[in-house]
Amino acid sequence: MEPMRNPWVQRTAGVGLLARVLISGLFSWAGWIKIIDPVSFARSIDGYQMVPQDVVVLMAWVLPWLELWIAGALWTTPVFRKAAWCWALVLLVVFTIAKISAVLRGLDIECGCTGSGTPMTWSAVLENGFYIILTGFGVFWDRRFGLRRS
Repeated sequence: MEPMRNPWVQRTAGVGLLARVLISGLFSWAGWIKIIDPVSFARSIDGYQMVPQDVVVLMAWVLPWLELWIAGALWTTPVFRKAAWCWALVLLVVFTIAKISAVLRGLDIECGCTGSGTPMTWSAVLENGFYIILTGFGVFWDRRFGLRRS
């Protein structure tokens, strides 16, 4: 059966598209905010107390551009979409681990994710969990039904 003629695929196509829109929007916004203020982002990274200062500076310059690439690549060819979904999932998992670590250590820091100034709490961790699930669905949907088409 052709993928788009499958009734389940037709019913979930909107959710697959919604996952792409939301994750792309999240990474676009997060990347842009960090690009326009890399110093604040570097301070946020440093607040997690997980990486050496030299790595903080490198991360502050590279991660925002990777986030923007992810956002754009989700709307391009199947190969780039697959890579973008994988990178999004990796970054979200790493960021979530960092958030869990910060909460468990009782660090009084802001997330640094989207420039919102949100304090680090378990709700920030749960929000990332939602994004991980949404990204996982996007990966599944694109791999199963969307990657054969551009």
